[in-house]
Amino acid sequence: MSDDSPPATFEHVDWTDRSRSRTILTPERIVLVFGLTVVSGLVAYDTYVAHVYLIGNWQTDGLDWLLLVGLVVLVSHAGVPALRRRRTFRRVGWRLFRRPAVTLAGVYLGIFVLVGLFGPILYRDPGLQYGLEYLPPVGFSAEFVAVDCPGEVTGDAFDRQCHGSWAYPLGTNHRGHPLGFLLVEGARVALYVVVFTAAFVVPPAVVIGVIAGLRGGLVDDVLMSVVTVQLSIPAVVVYFVGFAVLGPSLLLLLVVFGLFSWGGIARLVRSETLQRRERGHVLVARSLGARKSYLAKRHLLPNVTNTVVPAVFHLFAILVLVEAGLAFLGFHELRLHSWGSTISESINAQIGSRLQLRADRPAYQIWWVSGLPALALTLTITSFKLLGDGLRDALDPRQ
Repeated sequence: MSDDSPPATFEHVDWTDRSRSRTILTPERIVLVFGLTVVSGLVAYDTYVAHVYLIGNWQTDGLDWLLLVGLVVLVSHAGVPALRRRRTFRRVGWRLFRRPAVTLAGVYLGIFVLVGLFGPILYRDPGLQYGLEYLPPVGFSAEFVAVDCPGEVTGDAFDRQCHGSWAYPLGTNHRGHPLGFLLVEGARVALYVVVFTAAFVVPPAVVIGVIAGLRGGLVDDVLMSVVTVQLSIPAVVVYFVGFAVLGPSLLLLLVVFGLFSWGGIARLVRSETLQRRERGHVLVARSLGARKSYLAKRHLLPNVTNTVVPAVFHLFAILVLVEAGLAFLGFHELRLHSWGSTISESINAQIGSRLQLRADRPAYQIWWVSGLPALALTLTITSFKLLGDGLRDALDPRQ
């Protein structure tokens, strides 16, 4: 280097111009605005013109509109970035595909989402059919107690057996509802829980964790104090109080557990942010004058994903189980056929908190009433756990 060369200095970056150079109309924002506009139009049409049916005979109410808004948020902020980064998406998918258990979990959850959304096309509400109670599934037989048995009837006058038929391939419950219909309705309730959590609970938790870890000081102390208070309040007690005052409501359950369940993810994100903000590439960007918002978006959020994802999927599994447990105990809307409430229909115990029908036959004789929804609930929770762990490994930059 010659003596007259200019001294080495850091490159000057005008971060204001860099921010302004980015277009406001990003694909994510376009999809978000378009989706919210469509939902708003449907709400207006439903309110002032005629009732809107989403799919099949799926009648809309306030909870359904919230589900649609949540789906719009997820598509715009998760689906669109995945399409824009197809190479990364394919790489992650290939890593998942190499693990059979994770692949099966992902396939099952894909079917779970499709059934929850489009199930009303497959199964319409049959209404009460007390003449068809406790029909067994195809391939099995049970004591003939129904007024009518669509399948074959065998045995003598004192031991007549009703065999399952393809008219009701999974059997019926004490109201004559097909188990297929109840499983589809249970999947839709569980989908409400997952979409609400993913769209309205996880993003604020991640943002609060990043802000607390990046800014530190007083901001960190205040935000973590809020998280500590939030975690010290049992959500189930708050829900019981709201249940006593407002009555049964799935929306109440979602709001209460959403407000009191995000603290763990916020703490996890904060811990990861505290470690990542001292990495070399972050320090270099900061020394060049990068704003904290730029650091958070470009350097911190992408690097905490592999830690946040399994925690989010674990939260999905926990909240789906909590909803099923409360429904099992009778603290649910009777019009919503949760997996938990269907499981409870074959149990002889009476619960004093709610007037709810129970089976008058031993549970082992009508095993399909509780066994099939219990199997669906178990598979859903296990799949969330497996896919969360698989995504953690697939998104780990050290891989």
